[in-house]
Amino acid sequence: MRTVQRAAVVFGVVALWFPGAALVAQPRTAIPPQRGGPPSPETPYILVTAFHAPEKKLAVEAADELRDRLKSSYSARDLFVLTKTSVDGTLQASGYPVDSALSASDLMELARQMRGEYTTDAWIRKTGAGNAVHVDIRLLLRQGQQVIAQPLPAVDAKDVGDAARQIEKSIGDALKQIPMYKECVNAARAQKFEEAATKALAAIAAYPRAAWSRTCLLNAYAAITGVSPDSVIVVGKEVLAADSTSLTAVANVAEAYRQKSDTANMVDWMLRMYRLDKTNRRIIDQIVPILAQAAPDKGIQIIDDLLKDNPGDIGLTDTKWKLQGRASRWKDAMTTGDELVKLDPARATLDWYNRQIGLAQSDSNSAKVVEYATKAADKFPKDISFPTLLSQTHYRAKQFDKAMEASMRATAIDPKDSRAWIFAMAAAKDMNRPDSVLAIGLRALAAGADKAQVGQMMLSPAKTAFDKAQASKTRDDWKESLKMAELVDSIAPAAETKFFAGVSAFQVASDILKEVEPLTKNPKPKAADRTTMCALSKEADVYLTKTSMTLPQGGRVSPEFAQQVLGSLSGYNEFVTSVKGATCGPPPKP
Repeated sequence: MRTVQRAAVVFGVVALWFPGAALVAQPRTAIPPQRGGPPSPETPYILVTAFHAPEKKLAVEAADELRDRLKSSYSARDLFVLTKTSVDGTLQASGYPVDSALSASDLMELARQMRGEYTTDAWIRKTGAGNAVHVDIRLLLRQGQQVIAQPLPAVDAKDVGDAARQIEKSIGDALKQIPMYKECVNAARAQKFEEAATKALAAIAAYPRAAWSRTCLLNAYAAITGVSPDSVIVVGKEVLAADSTSLTAVANVAEAYRQKSDTANMVDWMLRMYRLDKTNRRIIDQIVPILAQAAPDKGIQIIDDLLKDNPGDIGLTDTKWKLQGRASRWKDAMTTGDELVKLDPARATLDWYNRQIGLAQSDSNSAKVVEYATKAADKFPKDISFPTLLSQTHYRAKQFDKAMEASMRATAIDPKDSRAWIFAMAAAKDMNRPDSVLAIGLRALAAGADKAQVGQMMLSPAKTAFDKAQASKTRDDWKESLKMAELVDSIAPAAETKFFAGVSAFQVASDILKEVEPLTKNPKPKAADRTTMCALSKEADVYLTKTSMTLPQGGRVSPEFAQQVLGSLSGYNEFVTSVKGATCGPPPKP
């Protein structure tokens, strides 16, 4: 791993590397009666005071038992236990009762006065019948300006003496980390962070519950790249168990969750970091962009807090506008966007208009879409997107004349852009102007618009004529349908136009032959009838030929119907041939 030769900065929070306080105890003038002779200058002192307890007698008894147990277990040269007499005397001189538990800060102040390195902070209560007790306890250690806690295993014991025995063993286990913990501290002071981490890990291996060493490890990890996010989370939470206000720990845990892509936890820890120091703009500037992606509503809350003290701040207003958009608060975002350009008219850029239009579209607010797009079209007259958007919006509102006007404005900006032509053709179609649809289509093709897209729109006049013929079933309407289909097909060939043409031609032929069929029943038709039958059969033959030429290519539009028509052609053709043969040649001799 690479060592970073500086204090780590995470979310703008500087990790402080163990300022100041020495861990070495100073020489004592009074030598207490503890085995092993007087303590050396390097001997650590431990302070034991009354436990937190419902009864003062129990609080004092538990402390006395633990103090005596420690004195009998440790040599004064290894761990010196501050005597009851000296502790009580100092408490009384400072105005504190000797039978009441102190707060953590008061404990550490008392330890400082008595040159103690460790102090106990314990809670005891009786459980069940007899003398059974339950104890929760931790050791406290001052490191620089910080008080670091080392929780010890909870104790369930038959009495206070048994509890003291178990606690003494737990303290001994916890102190196994101290040699390597001190080496971690010294390495970190020398900015040898990889070495510090190694020493901390060794301390944790010696004592797996080592909270003090985890504090040192977290500080080392804050300055080393490549560490596991899970490791940071674990040690960070251990640190916070001792000091819930540690901004460095919170920031590192938040960053670790970000690296793990654990969005929910990342957001929670970022908000916790913000609440610890709401005035730190460096924190805000770094977490708000992340919250914008992960939890925009949370980011908005932070910005609103800041705007209370900084009304009219353009940067904060801009951030709020974008966060509201990400949070799907469309109406609020439009309002904030309008406020932004009032504060700074230069903000009314192309991007601003596009964002406001997008917000209005998301809010299904067509009036606002038209408002923003109209202003943008005037401000940016060479941008085709705005008149095109106006055309679409007017079309959806069934304002076809306005849609046509906006579309033609767009075609003037870029004649090759097919979208504007298509909306113009659609508007003409819905205004029942098939001739205009064809005329606009021809102009679009001449301008170089996409033939496939425009051609598809040009089907509408043919489809309109075909639908009309289907409804009326008159020969004239079928002829008109055929004419329109052939015209459109000549401009933009498609399966649909061939289908319309083939079906229309067949319907015309069928209608003609219905006129012929009754005349064929006379075995000796008059000359005039022969002339009529000949002319009609020839006309029907032309339309049947059109059917056979176009319907196979358009049959995929309605395969079943096309197959039915094509299957009947042979019968129709035979009938036409027989009529033509009987009526178009010389008349039979009498």
